[in-house]
Amino acid sequence: MHSRLLLAMLFAASAATAAAGATVLSDLNHEHESALHKRSFFADGEKIFLRKRNAHACIMSIVFIVLFPLGAISMHLPLHGVRVTTRIHLPIQILGLVMMIGGMGLGIDIARVDLNFFAKGATIKGHVVIGLLTTSALILFQPAMGLLQHRHFKRTGKKGVFAYIHRWTGRVAICLGWINTGLGFQLVPISLVSTSCLVREYVIMGILGAAWFFLVWWDGYRNHFAKKDKLGAYRLGWNGGIVLTRPQSVGDGSTSDVKLEHSSSPRTSATTDQRHT
Repeated sequence: MHSRLLLAMLFAASAATAAAGATVLSDLNHEHESALHKRSFFADGEKIFLRKRNAHACIMSIVFIVLFPLGAISMHLPLHGVRVTTRIHLPIQILGLVMMIGGMGLGIDIARVDLNFFAKGATIKGHVVIGLLTTSALILFQPAMGLLQHRHFKRTGKKGVFAYIHRWTGRVAICLGWINTGLGFQLVPISLVSTSCLVREYVIMGILGAAWFFLVWWDGYRNHFAKKDKLGAYRLGWNGGIVLTRPQSVGDGSTSDVKLEHSSSPRTSATTDQRHT
C-alpha cells in the first residue's frame, strides 16, 4: 500500500514538473515574441519601459546627431586665435561622451531587462551590436588618442599617428551612430514613431552632416590640391561685410590681415593653431 502511494506521488510530481517546465518554456517563448509583457506584473512596467526607451533615443540622438558633429565641425571653422581644441572641441565632446555613457547604460538595461535580447538563444539585433561596438570604441580609444595627440603636438608641433586614429575613429563612429538611429526606429517599430520626430531627426542630421562633410572636403581640397592653408588658419573679420582673413607677418615684425580670396602664398605656420586633431 505504501509503495503504491509512493509511486503515485512520484508520478504526480513528475507530471507536475513536466507541466511546469512546459509552462516555463511557453512563457519564455512568449516573452521573446512579446517583450513588452516581460514586466507586466508591475503596475507601471510598460510606462517605465517607454520612459527608458524614449530617454535612450533622445540622449543618443542629441549625442550622435548634434554634439559629436558640432565638435567635429569646430575643428574646421575659421577661428584662428581661438584655442579651438581646448575651449570648444574638448568641452563639447566631453559632454557628448558623458551623455553617451548614460544612454548606453539605458540601452543595455532595456535590452537585458525589458526586451530580453541577451537571453540564451535570443537573436541579438543589429541595433544592439552596432551600438555596443560604437560606444565601446569611443570610450576606449577617443579620449586616450586625443590626449596622446595633444601631448605629441605640444612636444613636436606636428600631428602624429594618434591624430589620424582619433579623427577616423570619430568619423566612423558618428556615421555608425546615424545608421543606428534608423535601426533603432525599426525596433520600435517605425510605424509607431511620429512623423514629426522622424522629420526633426533627419533634417537636423542632414543640415549638420552636410556642413561637416563640406568643411572636411573643402579643407582637404585646399590642403592637398590647392596647397593652401585650411580654414582654421583664418579668422572671421569685417570689411563692409563678413570676410575671412589670415594673420601674416610683415617687415617690421607686426602682423596684418590678408583676405582669403587674395591669399596665394604657400601654407604658413598659422595652420598649427591647435587644430591637431
